[in-house]
Amino acid sequence: MLPEIRQLPSTLANQIAAGEVVERPASVLKELLENALDAGATALHLVLEDAGLTRLSLTDNGHGMRPDQLPLALSRHATSKLQTAAGLFGIRTFGFRGEALPSMASVSRLTLTSKTAESTEAWQITPQGELRPAAHPNGTCVEVADLFYATPARRKFLKSVRAESLAIEQVIKAFLLAHPQIALKVTEDTIVTWHEASAQIGTNEAWQQGLRARSQAVVGADFASAALPIQAQSEAGQLQGLIGPSTLHAGTAAKQWLFINGRPVKERALLHALKLGYADRLPPGRHPLAILFLQLPFDEVDVNVHPAKTEVRLAQPDAVLKLVLGGVRQTLGSSSAPAFMPSQLTPTNPFPVPSSQANLGFHTPPQKLLKGEEDNQPDNHQPATSNAPSGVLGAALGQIANTYIVAETSEGNLVLIDQHAAHERLVYEDLKRQLAKGVVASQPLLIPAPIALPPASVQALLAHAAELERWGIYVEQSGPSQVVLTALPQLIKDANPSQLIADLCEDLLLLNPRQTLADKLGRVLATVACHHSIRAHRRLSLAEQNALLRQIEAEPLAHTCNHGRPTVVQLGLAELERLFARR
Repeated sequence: MLPEIRQLPSTLANQIAAGEVVERPASVLKELLENALDAGATALHLVLEDAGLTRLSLTDNGHGMRPDQLPLALSRHATSKLQTAAGLFGIRTFGFRGEALPSMASVSRLTLTSKTAESTEAWQITPQGELRPAAHPNGTCVEVADLFYATPARRKFLKSVRAESLAIEQVIKAFLLAHPQIALKVTEDTIVTWHEASAQIGTNEAWQQGLRARSQAVVGADFASAALPIQAQSEAGQLQGLIGPSTLHAGTAAKQWLFINGRPVKERALLHALKLGYADRLPPGRHPLAILFLQLPFDEVDVNVHPAKTEVRLAQPDAVLKLVLGGVRQTLGSSSAPAFMPSQLTPTNPFPVPSSQANLGFHTPPQKLLKGEEDNQPDNHQPATSNAPSGVLGAALGQIANTYIVAETSEGNLVLIDQHAAHERLVYEDLKRQLAKGVVASQPLLIPAPIALPPASVQALLAHAAELERWGIYVEQSGPSQVVLTALPQLIKDANPSQLIADLCEDLLLLNPRQTLADKLGRVLATVACHHSIRAHRRLSLAEQNALLRQIEAEPLAHTCNHGRPTVVQLGLAELERLFARR
């Protein structure tokens, strides 16, 4: 006998809905915060016991509800935020499903208390459904106690109090970043853990200041002091927020925050575009820090993909990806990266190369240095002269281990520069500029260089010969295990041919068969650039050191090497005084 189709009881239907909407205390908090936002609240107080497992209470100062609305608020699919089916395709509120409160009530002991400004008294609906007068200021309080007591099978899947507390913290952090205009106080087990005042956000500048202040509490002081404001616009929408400089990064993506129309979302493609924007500015395995806000047309964002509303569907995904990628690249490219300081990150500004130093450009170091003939080089440990050219990186004083340039700024800051890493970035950016114009300038070798290689490396070179020629590298096969190098890019014409080709082959052999060399442009160009850079342990004259400093100042990306490591470190005078216990 076939089973009959029956209508589910409302209690069971609510519990099923709770399985989608109410996964854990953190999801309860997210829904309640969204309701408070839609109610026009400007101040919130969250009270937690046992990370919300025993009790979670949120009080807001929003417009409140009339007593006749309280029972309706606890019934399924009852909402004040959606009136017609057309409204689903242009949602402007944070909540709209009308599932959150009845779902919570079906799996917990929920008490709802509310008062409007026009009412003379507050009203409360108890877990037993009793409607009665209560004492409460204007606004609403939702208290969720004994979560999942009615569904013990669900409760056993909850994690430890510590794990649930961390999940709640993520919701709180996202809320603080998204709404700097709203004050929030959090009391956890009788201890106040967060107490953030509201910020005035009447202008974009004020909003940026409010966001930066909130980012200090959420992301950290280093990020708050060094973050670069990002702002970009296209036909797809508007992007703004804060991104970390390339010298500030993390081992995970936990400090990346993305909001679409004020709603925190998880959109891997957009976060991947963020990382692509940093490209070769980050060390392998490291992640940028960012707080990104996308404002898109409401009718081009579908937030109805999942009951938790953490996933969205975009009408123009490619255009939004380009907006994020372009905005990040433009911000990093137009702002000089900061030099890292132990206690803070202080931005520095590009400084033009002085005309008196133009003939000391390090794109073509002196031949004597290139050949390693350093015996007769002048002593570089002489004091800097008063008329030495000086920009934000100061004037060179000398070298440490013939590897790190030491400089002093006019403010008394100590600056250390990794000469090889910094110059490697300069050469790399020059190669990229040449390639962007079409073809890298090539220099034929006076005597072609025969290079012995494994057969697999020979085949890899020949398979990409046309692309290599575009980059100024010309190779011909002279046997199954040998090639002849006939030309190099002018910029690296003095490089060791055998080592360069061996390193390039290593890059080529790592390519996926379906990839082209252009797909790994950054890595291969970085390999090429490395072979022309000033090497570590090379003695440089003061004039050469100062010329390198001026070139670093003129290149906005020179504060990290091609592998994302810092090239410049600054110690402020105050920091030096602290090191010597003068402060």
